[in-house]
Amino acid sequence: MMNGQLDANLRRFYAEARKKDGETYGKKTLLGFCHGIERYLNQPKFSRNLKMSTDPRFTRSNQMLDAQLVQLQKLGKENSQHKPTLEDKDMEKVKSSDALSLSNPLSLLRNVWFHIVLYFCRRGREGQRELQKSSFKLDVDASERNYVTMAHDEVSENHPGGLKDTSSTEKHARMYETDSPNDGYKAVKLYLSKLNPKSSAFFQYPSRNWAPSDPVCYDNKPLGINKLDNMMKEISQAAQLSRVYTNHSVRATAITLWSNAGVPNRHIMAISGHRNEQSLAHYNTSPSTVQLLHCSKVLSSHIQGSTALVSVEQSTHTAARSATVVENQQLRPMSCNFDSIFSNCSIQNVQVVVSPASPSK
Repeated sequence: MMNGQLDANLRRFYAEARKKDGETYGKKTLLGFCHGIERYLNQPKFSRNLKMSTDPRFTRSNQMLDAQLVQLQKLGKENSQHKPTLEDKDMEKVKSSDALSLSNPLSLLRNVWFHIVLYFCRRGREGQRELQKSSFKLDVDASERNYVTMAHDEVSENHPGGLKDTSSTEKHARMYETDSPNDGYKAVKLYLSKLNPKSSAFFQYPSRNWAPSDPVCYDNKPLGINKLDNMMKEISQAAQLSRVYTNHSVRATAITLWSNAGVPNRHIMAISGHRNEQSLAHYNTSPSTVQLLHCSKVLSSHIQGSTALVSVEQSTHTAARSATVVENQQLRPMSCNFDSIFSNCSIQNVQVVVSPASPSK
């Protein structure tokens, strides 16, 4: 395909590209299409050596792309819609809700899933179906503190394996035991003891007929991908959260909390699996609800306190002005007739001595 025809096809593609539901693509996606096509054509199979964004032969397609981006901005769709993090109040609801209790197989499963995704920064359903009972282990550190950690590295989006893959440190994340009666450590420990021995899958279907005394409370069947994909949606509904969160919201919450707490990016990347710090940028650029509330309170406090502030300033100004008047009155020269006293006298040198004020009683 010659450059002229490619320019015409790209122009039409940018104008007509739509999602399956008919919605327009966002800015990031459209730019991704552009860069992806360019990379594909520059690979050894074609080796076109194109720079379409600056090449004058692609002026018409670039103009159409620019027009589409301007239109997206007018429609308020120019920014990527990142998954929302859990609000503080919703996190409290999750913690206190029966949806994550250890009293039955379903809520125990949800508890384990939530904490595994949160503490180990898991991506949605990626690799969750492949997790095995041997993927996690209970351990004790040098200070005799109990924790859960991953027993091995696994294939992920950023670490697919192979000769060109970089070493991963995601397995070094730890989930320590706390004083909470239903924390992640206690949930995983109980969960592992109740899993079906006939299945090696980590996430198993909870049994419908069970009793607290049963040694096994899960079926010999791994949890399906769709079930895993809707896990946070079900938790949101069961805990009656303010909104329905997605699986990725849990991962985003972990990264945002670490970032807001001042955890260095290199430590976050070691757990999240990100390869560069730029990938973490959007997690800490958007202020949290608490931070937005604080910003609002700062302005509100200033506005509400401005009247009092003016009053104080006015009072201070009035007092200062009064003091100045008194001082000027005290320093004002007295009008006296000294003609009769100093008649026939010549005054040459005069020395004025001011006596110190007597201490107040």
